[in-house]
Amino acid sequence: MSNNINISQINAAIDKAFDVAVDALADSCQDAIASEIWEWPRETVRQNSDIVGSPRDIVDTEELIDSLVISRSANAAELTWEADHAAIVHDGATTKSGTDLPARPWTKVGIENCDVAEVMQKQLNKLL
Repeated sequence: MSNNINISQINAAIDKAFDVAVDALADSCQDAIASEIWEWPRETVRQNSDIVGSPRDIVDTEELIDSLVISRSANAAELTWEADHAAIVHDGATTKSGTDLPARPWTKVGIENCDVAEVMQKQLNKLL
């Protein structure tokens, strides 16, 4: 009995599984942005007039959550949030007046909450 290995079928399955895993990670990071898990040292009036305390989500105007761009090459993917304030929200900052803006590292939470290898393995199991 002979087993034929179809390399193009295997490669297509790997590509599809990778896409599914990247999408799962992106969803996990976006879920972290939308989750009310972020500590903040004071109440804030948002642009929509909501008064929020802590913990809170980091959606606010939706500019951040809507700014996700996924770039994919053959062997890699990059998730980038292109909103002007993304780095400040993610990494924190201190304003010129000395006000501390705490870091809210949604990518770290997204990665912690998404087992990319498991997602990819499950998808490969379905496809092969």
